[in-house]
Amino acid sequence: MTFHSSYREIWIDLAKFFSIFLVVLFHTNPNLDGYLFDFLQLLRMPAFFLIAGLLFNMDKWNKFSDFFIHRVKRLLIPYFWFYIIFYALWLLIGRKMVGAEELAINPLLPIKEFIWGRPNIILGPYWFITCLFSMQIIFYFLKKYIHSNLIIILISILGYLACIIWDIKNIPWYIDKALLYMPFYACANTLRTYNHSKFNHKYIVIPLLSIITFFILIIQNQYNISPYINHILYIMAGFCIMPLYIAICKMIAYKLESSKIAGLITYIGEYNIVTLALQNYIIGFIKIAGSIVLGINLLTTSYYSINILITLITIILSIGVAFLINRYMPFIIGKGNISGNKNH
Repeated sequence: MTFHSSYREIWIDLAKFFSIFLVVLFHTNPNLDGYLFDFLQLLRMPAFFLIAGLLFNMDKWNKFSDFFIHRVKRLLIPYFWFYIIFYALWLLIGRKMVGAEELAINPLLPIKEFIWGRPNIILGPYWFITCLFSMQIIFYFLKKYIHSNLIIILISILGYLACIIWDIKNIPWYIDKALLYMPFYACANTLRTYNHSKFNHKYIVIPLLSIITFFILIIQNQYNISPYINHILYIMAGFCIMPLYIAICKMIAYKLESSKIAGLITYIGEYNIVTLALQNYIIGFIKIAGSIVLGINLLTTSYYSINILITLITIILSIGVAFLINRYMPFIIGKGNISGNKNH
């Protein structure tokens, strides 16, 4: 297995790695709690959308059709293939293994969820993929017809507030969640145009925003506040912690830049779409197999060390699958012959 890292910014892939690690970790045990895990929650999906915003470059696309086809290939084709594969497995094996609860589900319901772009039964983690697709289509037109970054950010904030105030939900293709997370995407994309090195010298900003994040977490934990205010505080905390997150990722990436680990991190970051698809199934397999072999009930374990170990094994196995897909069935992830193509 050959890893390449010279053509990508390592810190971005490192941020992707941390985020996918946290996504998998919280799926090994959704009940992880405490200030540390409240803090880490902020680095899951908000960080993914922020990174996606940093990578969006309007100058690459002369026509909307080119952009649309590219997004279909990189997002919707994996969505289609993984959904078909796991839907077939669910029909043939999964429903019987789980039992009466799954057998009671109408077999056509997952198809409806697939068309609706709101996967839940079959491929729940891929809500991020359909949401990101909707978000990027919306953002493309904002960038095309509105030439002020400030106005775009204001529009994204208004969209977010509209979702909160009117409790907008259950829109096809997770457009509701796209509007909720759009401020992260829009602000991150605006940062592309600024000299990041100037920001790095403002050391007072990062500690200050980190302190604000800490106080927001205290407020959320100590006081009984409405879900709307709680979500607004969550978004605020997510914004505040991002400079520290980026600074740490850049610092670690600088240390790892010439090491072989950088190539592995790049590979994991590039193929996290495979990890998103496989994680729940691999976690379930590890827990069931581990419980049988070791005689330990891994299904309900709350030991952080065990959850971290399961997370690492899940990522390793999913990247192994990604390597096989990339070599033998690249069409599943929307690619042709990848072996000679390094400019993803």
